[in-house]
Amino acid sequence: MHTTMAGIEDRPLTDRPLRNAISARTRFALAGVVVAAAIAALAAVLGAVTGLGAGTSSFLAAALVLTVVGHRIGIRIAALEKHSLEDPVTRVGNRRLGEEELAVEVGRAVRSNMPLSLMLLDVDNLKKLNDAHGHACGDRALALVGEVLRETCRSRDVPARFGGDEFAVVLPRTRSGEAQVVAQRIRTALARRRAEIGGPIAKLLTVSIGIADFESIGERRASDLVQGADEALYLAKSSGRDRVEVKRPPRVSGVIDLAEVRATKKSRAFKL
Repeated sequence: MHTTMAGIEDRPLTDRPLRNAISARTRFALAGVVVAAAIAALAAVLGAVTGLGAGTSSFLAAALVLTVVGHRIGIRIAALEKHSLEDPVTRVGNRRLGEEELAVEVGRAVRSNMPLSLMLLDVDNLKKLNDAHGHACGDRALALVGEVLRETCRSRDVPARFGGDEFAVVLPRTRSGEAQVVAQRIRTALARRRAEIGGPIAKLLTVSIGIADFESIGERRASDLVQGADEALYLAKSSGRDRVEVKRPPRVSGVIDLAEVRATKKSRAFKL
């Protein structure tokens, strides 16, 4: 397969990675030459100004130059690391970040006996938006969801895109009731934003949300929390979409439900 551009010779696409690698190696080598020249020049200046010996001047110059270079490299690495954990369309975390943060928060919550909730969101009608109005429209809808998540989630919450139309939010130190408040805030903000945009997004873009917390699952494990939230999400989708459902705690044998006892007594009294 070849690519053609006006005035440029046709070249195989497979050559591009090799050319890019060679270019990167060349730039790196040139940077090394520049660093060496800077060290030598600075050493000469330090020797002339301070009267220090050649060895001491060279050491100080190398330390100064390499400190500056190391700082710049550190900034670049931090930016690359952030980029590797961010979904490019929605600008929330990607699946890798979501899974890593979930594992960390599960371990922390188990050790400290603190609550933890997980929210799964599914973008309703994304396929309709893509099929009827193009993938650019679908990407715009996903970007809007990401923007709403960044604006409405609390500072300690971790939103991430788990799949094509599925998002997750890890909510540390949060029970399902509090998570439900956050979920409704997300739905409200999304409804307002899509109305401002108008068009097909205003008509079709909604989210279904499922929530589970430690109290609603059998074992305090990340996989159980995901399964519980997924069950609640399925209920939200099957119950009409654009709604929030919460995974309910399992019934424990031998525990008396006072509300149920009162209802039973009232029922018996009515029959009598």
